[in-house]
Amino acid sequence: MPVPKHHEQFYFTLITFLVEDRLFRVPRDTLESQSDVFRDLFLLPVEAGKAEGYSDTNPIVLEGIMKEEFQSLMKVLYPMPLTRSPHSPDGLPTTLEEWTGILKLSKMWSFTRVQEFAIQQMEPMLAMKPLDKVALAQDYGITEWLIPGLLQLARREEPIGLEDVRKIGLDTALKLADVRESTQSTMPTWAGRYYVNPIDRSVDMPTIIATGPRGSTSCDFTNRIRQVFNLQE
Repeated sequence: MPVPKHHEQFYFTLITFLVEDRLFRVPRDTLESQSDVFRDLFLLPVEAGKAEGYSDTNPIVLEGIMKEEFQSLMKVLYPMPLTRSPHSPDGLPTTLEEWTGILKLSKMWSFTRVQEFAIQQMEPMLAMKPLDKVALAQDYGITEWLIPGLLQLARREEPIGLEDVRKIGLDTALKLADVRESTQSTMPTWAGRYYVNPIDRSVDMPTIIATGPRGSTSCDFTNRIRQVFNLQE
């Protein structure tokens, strides 16, 4: 009788992690294929019989990671559509908090495809949450979120407050206040638009930095945001 061979795709080596007070045991292959960090970890030489992660008594301990964050990441790496709930037909996480944890860990451990997927999933959740969008853009280097989020904050009617400072930091809040104040001008306005002196066009008029009143959704602060925050086109 020939010696059985391992199936190329469906023969998994399981690895055990301890996150806070919870043990997770998952296929090692997915971690290796999706993350350079885990691939390098599993390539480290170890003494015979002392390899971590192959039993509940000797797991790989992940310090500084919350079990809820790790669980959310596992849901993406190992989706279970047959056990889906009515709130999640595809078995994936459903809340911004869960996806923020996924974004954090995927960036930390170089799960590039997972990070891109997390950004895609979070986009609609952040559509009406510009403060969170800017905070996350700063924390995780998501440049494509920064200008749209700042633009929404610059356009809103409410002034910069303590919650803004808490989430995006004092420096960003002060720069945002600078952007918002750029609507102020000595130029006369009508219906929210600046106009030039119709009688004497030679009159030296101040430069328009942004057009429209604060709170106007048509007011475009994009160039001023790039200038104040030193952002490239």
